[in-house]
Amino acid sequence: MTTELEIGLYIFMLAGFLGYHIITRVPPLLHTPLMSATNAIAAISLVGSLVVAGSDYSSVPNGWVCTMLGLIAVTCSATNAVGGFLITDRMLRMFRTAEQQGERRRPVELQAFGAVLAIVAVVGAILYVTRPANMAMGEYLHEHVAPEALRYCYILSAAMFVLGLKGLSSPRTARAGMGLAAFGMFVAVVGTLFHPHIVTYRWIVLGFVIGAVVGGTMGLSIPMTAVPQRTAISHSLGALAACLVGVSEYFRYQGGLDRVTLTALDFEVIIGALTFTGSLIAAAKLQELLPGRPITYRGQNVFSGVLLSVIGLSAVYLVVTQAATTFFLNSYGGLADAAMGFVLMNKIQIITGSLDGTSGFLLSLLMCRAMNRSATNVLFGAFGSVSEDEAAAAAEAKGTVRNITAEETAVLFETARNVIVVPGYGMAVAQAQHAVAELGNILHERGVDAKYAIHPVAGRMPGHMNVLLAEANVPYEQLCEMEQINPYFPEADIALVVGANDVTNPAAKTNKSSPLFGMPILEVARAKSIIVLKRSMRPGFAGVDNDLYYNENCMMLFGDAKDSITKLISEMKSLL
Repeated sequence: MTTELEIGLYIFMLAGFLGYHIITRVPPLLHTPLMSATNAIAAISLVGSLVVAGSDYSSVPNGWVCTMLGLIAVTCSATNAVGGFLITDRMLRMFRTAEQQGERRRPVELQAFGAVLAIVAVVGAILYVTRPANMAMGEYLHEHVAPEALRYCYILSAAMFVLGLKGLSSPRTARAGMGLAAFGMFVAVVGTLFHPHIVTYRWIVLGFVIGAVVGGTMGLSIPMTAVPQRTAISHSLGALAACLVGVSEYFRYQGGLDRVTLTALDFEVIIGALTFTGSLIAAAKLQELLPGRPITYRGQNVFSGVLLSVIGLSAVYLVVTQAATTFFLNSYGGLADAAMGFVLMNKIQIITGSLDGTSGFLLSLLMCRAMNRSATNVLFGAFGSVSEDEAAAAAEAKGTVRNITAEETAVLFETARNVIVVPGYGMAVAQAQHAVAELGNILHERGVDAKYAIHPVAGRMPGHMNVLLAEANVPYEQLCEMEQINPYFPEADIALVVGANDVTNPAAKTNKSSPLFGMPILEVARAKSIIVLKRSMRPGFAGVDNDLYYNENCMMLFGDAKDSITKLISEMKSLL
């Protein structure tokens, strides 16, 4: 007879397979919204958190601890869900064609709120009409509606999540897809409120209100330049929720769990804790609270391996001390949210955990491929460990660079007919995307063919440059992927590099000793003239000097990118 574990594993594998085929069809243009959307969907940990926060622990010694852990988990998950869907919709509203630029798009949350109220009213009316005359509404809901509502709500929400992600296959359908996914989350949460283990709602309401306020504030106010930081914080909150639910379940049953459930719980807590701390460090690095370069020390990988072994042995010890048949739970990608689903035997969490894990795994592979690095090197290597002294010595050996002023740059643009703009992390730091878009508009008005070259790993997450330029109302058909734009560089009169460094370094093709060697790059060096906007000659993330800057056709316009482009625009207008 098929067990619950086997059913859960079948669902997990099928959801992962389905997620792979859906997510591989999402264009690079939408990779940042995809990551934000899957983070929001992964907030399905809210379902498990609701059950933990609302359960009865009167028979558990110090059961209030479980309730408080559930309250914190609900707060974290609600923050993720509300904030994630809001900021994803903000991003998707920005992606427009040239014909759509003049249109006003209403926030999807206002439309969704009205739709939800209407649906709730209709369902409430149906339940009231179908209720037996001699039965109270509360009794009718508890005895007849709750069991079926829970089951069908989960089925419906799973279908909505899958269709929502499928909508991300095109900018035209992405917003509708995310609206459907957000409604799927609403349906899943409403269904969970009928869960038989939930006996009180006060802690649920408190946690959800706090999370909704915090998440809503973040989702509506965080600038697009800070999307990577918000994504990292979202990862940490989701992982913390999963970890706390696992701790609560172990505390509740005082270790009296079978080996299968305990194995899943071990995965949930260990991976949740690792992801929580790792994501906080990533967010601190992105916010420049910690140094961006890898923090390495002698014996780092050995120490990490020993520590991981100790954690693993501790988990094994917990499992083998239980008196039950041995089961091995193979968790695809080690997803904490899916592991929570196995602990609670909640099918919707298994499905969404698998979808989120597939998305993160595929995007990680894309980043590794774009940097020509293996996943092992990313996890245990020290990419970017070249010292500043070594970089300075290498730069001195190459000679000097040519400087150019804004006035001289404006003169060059007067005769240009083909221009390619190459944005990078420096554009995000300077918040120069609106100035870049204004320059592009001026060039188009003058009949210049201006395009934007987007490298897969430009910025701090896949597709970040696309979001920033879309925020500045650049039509998405002007945003060209690396493979699409590289053949056009020899035809470009000017390649304007705005804060992009490693992704334009010719050493990736010519210098076998370079850490960048083998990484696909934007072939900026083939343009007729190259103008680089940069604050200083400081190396990029890889810590190596950029050979491009010493090319005879390359000129450096030093200064803040936003200020430099503003001056350039002013000079171009004065030449009319």
